[in-house]
Amino acid sequence: HGGISVDMISNFDDSDREPIVLPSRLPLLLINGATGIAVGMSTNIPPHNLGEICMAASEIVNSRISKCDSDLSQKLATIVPGPDFPTGGQLIDDGRSLATLYATGQASVTLRAKLHIEPISSKNKKVLIVATEIPYQVTKSDLVAKAAELINAKKLEGIVDLRDESDRDGMRIVFELKKDANPLGVKAALFQLTKLQVSVPANIVAVVSKPDGSSAGTVPKRLSLQAALDLWLDFRFECIRNRVAFQERNKAKRRSIVVALLAAVSMLDQVIALIRNAKNSTEAAPQISTLLGNLDQDQINAVLSLRLSALTRLESDQLQAELSVLDAELAQLRELLSNDDAVYKNILIELDELHVKYALPRRTEIIIESLDAENKVTPAVPNGLSAILVGRNGYVKRVPLAELSRQVRGGRGRALLRDGDLIDHVLTCHDHDTLLCFAETGVAYAVDAFHIPKCGRTAKGTPLAKLIPALPDGPDYANFEKRLQSIVAVSRSEDKENSFLVLLTRNGLLKKTPLAAFRELTARGLVAISLKEQDTLGWAKLCTDDDELVLATRSGNLIKFPALELRETTRQALGSRAIRLRQDDRIAAMDVLSPNQDTVLLVTRHGYGKRVLAQDFERTKRLTTGIKATSFKQPNDTLASICCCTESDDIIIATRRGLIVRQSAQGVSLQKRFSTGVVLQRNTDGEQDPVAELSILPPDLAAASSDEETLQQQEDHELVAL
Repeated sequence: HGGISVDMISNFDDSDREPIVLPSRLPLLLINGATGIAVGMSTNIPPHNLGEICMAASEIVNSRISKCDSDLSQKLATIVPGPDFPTGGQLIDDGRSLATLYATGQASVTLRAKLHIEPISSKNKKVLIVATEIPYQVTKSDLVAKAAELINAKKLEGIVDLRDESDRDGMRIVFELKKDANPLGVKAALFQLTKLQVSVPANIVAVVSKPDGSSAGTVPKRLSLQAALDLWLDFRFECIRNRVAFQERNKAKRRSIVVALLAAVSMLDQVIALIRNAKNSTEAAPQISTLLGNLDQDQINAVLSLRLSALTRLESDQLQAELSVLDAELAQLRELLSNDDAVYKNILIELDELHVKYALPRRTEIIIESLDAENKVTPAVPNGLSAILVGRNGYVKRVPLAELSRQVRGGRGRALLRDGDLIDHVLTCHDHDTLLCFAETGVAYAVDAFHIPKCGRTAKGTPLAKLIPALPDGPDYANFEKRLQSIVAVSRSEDKENSFLVLLTRNGLLKKTPLAAFRELTARGLVAISLKEQDTLGWAKLCTDDDELVLATRSGNLIKFPALELRETTRQALGSRAIRLRQDDRIAAMDVLSPNQDTVLLVTRHGYGKRVLAQDFERTKRLTTGIKATSFKQPNDTLASICCCTESDDIIIATRRGLIVRQSAQGVSLQKRFSTGVVLQRNTDGEQDPVAELSILPPDLAAASSDEETLQQQEDHELVAL
């Protein structure tokens, strides 16, 4: 069709001809990569290492020569472990993405910058995080500007300075960390919030010939690594055959001319006499053809054009040598035309030459690492101990647990609210915990504890709306019908496959849902339970099948039953009836009794409380009214809350107006079920400021809190001494 190796077609105005596709000695589509979009389709082929692609192509060629292609895909995956980007970086492989990409032609791969940690000085323990390579097609200036915005907005914590120290020796973006920042946490936050880590949606789509082999048009097709290399090899095979056929035709034509010239030289006197006696070249042509043995027109023209200088013996010897060379070359060319293996061996030689000449070491490092959605990044802040307080006015704050020092039983407590606010929730947690917040409507939201700004116990706090956009801001929250009703702290080390969330409604409907069902929970919210009319969500707790569930009513009744009796349900399911309520009675609280807890602590609205051995409460079936758990000293008193604990735990009691007292559970006397208890929090106005919240502080948190208090006191003494 007019081309030596490839077909030619007319150009746009039919003034010239151009190749349909350029011949290539390498699979450049894989090596250089490609990006494109069309109607209903797109392609995004990542670049690869030239040396690796050469070796992979050679492996396919060898398989065709040996007629053995077993385990070829596995061999190719070993030779080509992944894309190789010119800007370097690190390619994160979770064990599936790259295998899927090369098996199916489509997958999303994660590319991150190459960072390392440099100490500034051992004295102040400050460190730098330095980026020396960034992801492919990420602009450095945009990356630095975006990081600066996040730092100024306090969304990227733990960084005190950001500098671009890049020069002709290479890239160097420097993040200077605060003294108490966690370097690994800041690294993870940088990957999560900036383009130091990006997701590359790879899609190996190319235009190929139609499956029926017809030359009338092409079709787009998604290709695996092996399919892409096979198509290139077929194309390269065809190019070589076309080139060899062109060369064979030209050399065969030249050989015929050399043979004619040699014949003319061998009969030189007759040829000269014939030409001298002929009137013109037209008359001489058939006579020369007859004389020398049926020559074609090209041979006749070559004889007629023979110069006198070519009649020497030297020229004759040169023609004879040329004929020998042509015979050898034609033999090689015809071997390539008739033997497929010869063509494949020629391709192998080409690949080896290009590999030696152009191959470079891989720039992109491949890291085997899990990127499961549930594996969140480690926060940049230390994993301290805090108390989370949510007020009725819609503000939330995180108070260091060291500020809630232990008090003796019967104290009045410390004020932690201001401006007449009322308390809705109090709980203790680590700063790296995730807080699952449940609204009355059954919708759950997730907030990282460290995202709640830390403040003093008398500070106002931060509006909940800044953390959970679905909630109203400021005073509107107090009258909002979808206020938060329960908050559960989930540790990062929590066994999500064997843990459950137990949800209880105000009307006594109970359900158990695997914690793993909330894996994708964010501040945007997910439905945690479906509710009937005139019912709202009241309580949420974490449990396992080894635990027991304890429900108590305001009148002082309590039921206890194994969590295993409650069947698993999906997030959107309704609950089942858990307790039968007497007329005018309401559910007061729900808690989980784990195997290592031996007592149940009960607190009334007027501040009286006691501990009762868990074994004193017999297991009962659901749908009963329960058994008597406590009596009341005052006729208008009711049960406020319960918690399951051990004597080594600490407890935190909070009144509606924000008076909080922390005391040891061991200081609460152990009594029988019908006893009225002792004063835990002295309350001068039980009706106007009743006990609202009861929270447990496990031994590990209590001990760590005491250590923090001791450390703070030592630092205070050192400051005084200075």
